[in-house]
Amino acid sequence: MELSDLTRDERLALLALMEQVVVADHEATSDEAQQITDVAAALGEEDYQDCLNEVEECFIDHDTLKEFLKTIQRQEARELIVGTVLNVAMADTMSVGEESVLDWVKGEWGVVVR
Repeated sequence: MELSDLTRDERLALLALMEQVVVADHEATSDEAQQITDVAAALGEEDYQDCLNEVEECFIDHDTLKEFLKTIQRQEARELIVGTVLNVAMADTMSVGEESVLDWVKGEWGVVVR
């Protein structure tokens, strides 16, 4: 499965989680920015921007995002999303905030990272 295979909701989940990880340590490093650029290219710039705008409008707090993430059902998509977000988080030193976000979603989605 590729990022381009994700449904609209799965793309929203991906971008919302990426945003959570980037803001968790209060700064985006150049390595994180490159990872984000790669995701944008994989999704297509226009679709990426549309989804990002929707994320910013719809997920105004953690509880809203957590409820939405529970609706993502395809395990293959869940694993791709977590792997992609983990790559962004690991582009620099992973902070406690980033790890907390990833631990919650891995537990909720039953994703095991090896």
